[in-house]
Amino acid sequence: MAKRDNLKSTTSVIVDLPANKLDLADWIVHFPNDEYVACTPATGAHKQMYVYRDGDGDWVFRNDESCGGFVMTQLYRAEIMEPNHVFLVSPRTKGRFLGFVPMTFQITWNIKVEPRDDNRSTFICTVGARLNLLYFLAGLLIRLSYWTEAHLEEETPRFADSAARWATRDD
Repeated sequence: MAKRDNLKSTTSVIVDLPANKLDLADWIVHFPNDEYVACTPATGAHKQMYVYRDGDGDWVFRNDESCGGFVMTQLYRAEIMEPNHVFLVSPRTKGRFLGFVPMTFQITWNIKVEPRDDNRSTFICTVGARLNLLYFLAGLLIRLSYWTEAHLEEETPRFADSAARWATRDD
């Protein structure tokens, strides 16, 4: 179970599909690495993403990325995998502050789709972190919340487009 985040940012975009047409759980397990990397074209923040099953058959999502001076490797586990809601937790994200100070902290990735009207939905992406006091203060100094919001603003519309393409692949 995820601990409560002390840093959190949310972005949403409108998708021109009804919410019941999108299946986030199916999309994310089929999200290819090259498409994940392409979701941050301006910053190049996304380095790689691999989805696989562990020995117990549970999904694991390995993401390598950078944001606001932190280079991170996340090993997410699913707490919620539903068509309209995916909640992933990386309890021991490995990171490097400014590229060289080693850190370990929790990251959460929460993706939802909600109906907007009969033909459109809202795709909502929230990223949270549970930072200890020292990391939290360092994050304030480098304006980590600003960089996290900018990162979400870059990736969320592309995630939504990818999920929509996956939902209509057989149409």
